[in-house]
Amino acid sequence: MSLVYSVFVPHPPILVPEIGRGEELKCQASLDAYYEIVNRLVQAEVETVILISPHAQLTQKGITLLTDEVVRGNFAQFGAAQVSLSFASDLVMIDQFQQDLAGVFPVQGPIDHGALVPLYFLKKAGWNGKVVLLGMPLERPEEYGVQMGGILDRLPGRHALVASGDMSHRLKEDGPYGLDPAGPECDKFVLQALQKDPKKIANLPVALVEKAGECGYRSLRMALAAKEGAPEVLSYEGTFGVGYLVADLYHSSPLPQWARGCLKAYLEKDDPGRLDLPDLSSGWFGERRGCFVTLKQNGQLRGCIGTTEPWQENLALEIQHNAVAAGTQDPRFRPVRMDELDTLSFTVDVLGELEKIAGPKELDPWRYGVVVRQRGKSGLLLPHLEGVDTVSDQISIAKQKAGISGEDSVELWRFEVKRHYE
Repeated sequence: MSLVYSVFVPHPPILVPEIGRGEELKCQASLDAYYEIVNRLVQAEVETVILISPHAQLTQKGITLLTDEVVRGNFAQFGAAQVSLSFASDLVMIDQFQQDLAGVFPVQGPIDHGALVPLYFLKKAGWNGKVVLLGMPLERPEEYGVQMGGILDRLPGRHALVASGDMSHRLKEDGPYGLDPAGPECDKFVLQALQKDPKKIANLPVALVEKAGECGYRSLRMALAAKEGAPEVLSYEGTFGVGYLVADLYHSSPLPQWARGCLKAYLEKDDPGRLDLPDLSSGWFGERRGCFVTLKQNGQLRGCIGTTEPWQENLALEIQHNAVAAGTQDPRFRPVRMDELDTLSFTVDVLGELEKIAGPKELDPWRYGVVVRQRGKSGLLLPHLEGVDTVSDQISIAKQKAGISGEDSVELWRFEVKRHYE
């Protein structure tokens, strides 16, 4: 496997009950989200957690890497020395990072609280795998994220990336760092970008970020760059004047993995039907849904074919049909060759029900896909596409795909999708 899960979590020691002594209950939404996120990680059967902390030893250029065989730490500086943790390090991964990541500085020492808090909640959830602890890069976090994602794709096992960090520290007058208007503005921007276009997070003005007084901005950017996903914000709170964000950034889905296997079987034997169907009683596979299978190569579209309504007995067969079609029948591209299959990324969009709407005001290009119809012509555009930021853009492109003049009136239909990443 490779990187199967990526999350962003806060690290205030007050969330630890032995430290908060009841105060943590004022952040119940954060607690609930924290337990949800670590339980998801356990269910994903993660073997190694790579944890990025802004409170580890840092260097101006490059990243630090804890190289102890066993990492240990406790909450003594927060009045709870009895709460101690220890985890075995993943020495194979550490060695690989030292070989392949540029600008890695090996260090030793106890676990800082930026790592201790997430590890505390993981331990509470019953996780006891291996860890790799990194210091947050102060420069070029996206470059390190992309490099790390590539390394993890080459390593065996199931790995998770946990980016630790708090948002703005300047949200309230009575908070520990006071109020600066940049604080709420910065956090609002990040939350909206996560739900619409995560790449825009890197565009925040440096001065705004500095005034906000955050500590997790770079670790978040690094994690987002490691693997493209559909971020889900589980909670955000500023109870004590500091922003606590819990977000699921990426998790691997079996749907695009099945799509890849189907296309591979077709290219090898011209018969994807020889594959045993996945378990139809679990997850999405047994449902009857329309879906689109999208192939990309180096971030560029390489094929996309789908169905707005189900034509097959179940979603597994729907994906199988559309995966082969996306790889071999998209008229915009030459058919995929077997020798380029490993260079492709697969996503599967599972469609909800089509809903007829009265007009453009009922559309949102990030939430809804659109179907335009006029006298037998029909065009569809999926939601959440890079570069499609407005409803007018969305309708215009859908009309072009249908061969409908831009000035002509059309019937509008909308639908929601669940996008699944490998």
